[in-house]
Amino acid sequence: MPLTRVRLSPGERAEIVVAVNGSNTLLRAMPYEDNAGLDRGDAAAFGVQDSFDILELRAGKNPTASAALPASLATIARLDPAAAAAERSFELQWFMINGAQMDMNRIDFSPTVDTTEVWTVRNVDDWPHNFHVHDVQFQIIDIDGSPPPPALAGWKDTVYTPPGVRFRLALRFTEYSDPTYPYMYHCHLLLHEDQGMMGQFLVLEPGQRPTPMTMDMTMTHRGHGG
Repeated sequence: MPLTRVRLSPGERAEIVVAVNGSNTLLRAMPYEDNAGLDRGDAAAFGVQDSFDILELRAGKNPTASAALPASLATIARLDPAAAAAERSFELQWFMINGAQMDMNRIDFSPTVDTTEVWTVRNVDDWPHNFHVHDVQFQIIDIDGSPPPPALAGWKDTVYTPPGVRFRLALRFTEYSDPTYPYMYHCHLLLHEDQGMMGQFLVLEPGQRPTPMTMDMTMTHRGHGG
């Protein structure tokens, strides 16, 4: 589906194909048309009204030598939510996920390799948040019960979550199981993740018991002599 704008939040990626058609094309960050679901004051504070140039694509000397754009770019097989081995819920608020901040010595859950799960993610805040998962890409099943728009219908590893909106995600854990070393999930807004808006999980083989690593969380302050 042809688009002129794609909504992207920090850390979020998109693959786009651009028809230059013999003239230069400017890739530009534009303000969010709906203030990203925030009120006007918060939208200005969080920068979603900013606009700036990112990249200029310059046409070659012989544009007719390029192949025509295909009518369809890819066919993506959909994960089946009915086959989910587990369902999990995540509430994003302040600098927390499910009311907790990051603890390097806490494993929040342990999916089994080669299984599909359904995660429900909801921003219960009036702040902007997004949701990023390590190890896997996910598919958006629905947004507040409606199918995702074309720009969100492919594989994702980060998605913007406007205040009050519920996302259901399908994830399949297909490789890299390890009972000791975890993966993380977090808000990808740098300030939020730095403040502890993260959690972690282990991917296990069937019947495997977790043996998570232990981190020394002791913090030492060293002063400078006068």
